Amino acid sequence: MPEMNVQAGWQALQEALAEGDARLVRQALGELYPQELLDHWDELSREHRFTVLTLLPPEEAAEVFSHLEEDEQAELLKALPPWRVKELLGELSLDDLTDALQAVEEENPQQAEALLDQLDPETRAEVEELSEYEEDEAGGLMTPEYIALRDSMTVDEVFRFLRRAAPDAEQVYYLYVVDAANRLEGVVSLRDLIVADPKTKVREIMNPDVVRVRTDTDQEEVARLMADYNFTVLPVVDEKGVLSGIITIDDVVDVIQEEATEDIYRLGAVESPELVYSRSSVWDLWSARVRWLVILIVGAMFSSSILESFQNTLQAVTALTFYITILLGAGGNTGNQSSTLIVRALATGDVRGRDWWRILLKELSVGAMLGVTLAILLSIKVLIDGHGEILLVVAASLAVLMTVTNILGALLPIGIKKIGLDPALISNPLIATLSDITGLMIYLSMARWLLHL
Repeated sequence: MPEMNVQAGWQALQEALAEGDARLVRQALGELYPQELLDHWDELSREHRFTVLTLLPPEEAAEVFSHLEEDEQAELLKALPPWRVKELLGELSLDDLTDALQAVEEENPQQAEALLDQLDPETRAEVEELSEYEEDEAGGLMTPEYIALRDSMTVDEVFRFLRRAAPDAEQVYYLYVVDAANRLEGVVSLRDLIVADPKTKVREIMNPDVVRVRTDTDQEEVARLMADYNFTVLPVVDEKGVLSGIITIDDVVDVIQEEATEDIYRLGAVESPELVYSRSSVWDLWSARVRWLVILIVGAMFSSSILESFQNTLQAVTALTFYITILLGAGGNTGNQSSTLIVRALATGDVRGRDWWRILLKELSVGAMLGVTLAILLSIKVLIDGHGEILLVVAASLAVLMTVTNILGALLPIGIKKIGLDPALISNPLIATLSDITGLMIYLSMARWLLHL
């Protein structure tokens, strides 16, 4: 729909909602796609959101509902009319249904149990099975709504089977071949089936070399595999190789966004990776930020103590103080750059913890080159300022500091990963604080030594 028509449709919906005319609301909703509604969802009041989800056709309502935050899903399932709740539960895919019910259970276990009672026995059993998996593992992302074939089927038999099974499947572009025990044996694409002779057996055209993940595989690894292989779907097996479900690209896109948000928050020393700013209270924002700021200010106190211990040096050559902020800023920026590069490389699998020695050598060279480059530039300013007597101190300190902080920023994430923690915890503010402490020690020790103070 052209942008002008979308705006006109959205305006018509807002006017219909303001008038409270259900007929006009339905008419306006018919002109908008679910994604267009989601683009403007935050502009709707709480009451109007209930109205929209009540009056949308069931399939479109489920599409909108599945993309909402879990806390809002729980609230809507509590407030929507019972008939609409039942329709939503019936239209949601099993993985989305499981996520929604888990969100409700966190807030109100009794309500979650009541919603489970509305499901047919087979669906309830599948939901309860999916609920056993951790949310950040492949089992928590997968859906059991897949199509499985036997290798003895002919292409013609597969198409007859698809006509019956496809409406309930998450996707039909890749079909998985299993044995009698449901162990994964191969994969065949819909394209291969279309171009094959109708009498051809599945075993003759299937690919037995199937990339798969286990139910306990971390969601970041799942996302990396799908990105590396350009997959739109990935099979999930248990420890015995039994096909348990599939993960589709739409779920992985959500994972990538979640993981990126989490890493960005942690690199900025924000504790809550699930924080949504527009829905967060002042208390939420305070609690997400205060812990790391307390840690960082304690680190800054060490910097203050270092300055105090070198006060005689600073009093003897006052000009040294003019360049402290430049040195510390350059050191902190250098450490942040190398830390960011390594955190990302670890996340994508580009480097491993065992590569630390190779990283050390590379970053030693890069840091030295950067240090010399900026030391030359700063030396020009020192000469222009007329402080040639401390030229060697400033230049040498900057070159050494940038080399050290570059290595520090690169190796700290690897060290954190080796002890089993998320390397993104090595946030930029923490690197900056460590760089400040290191920088002051290098600069003032260099001054005391070279100037014989």
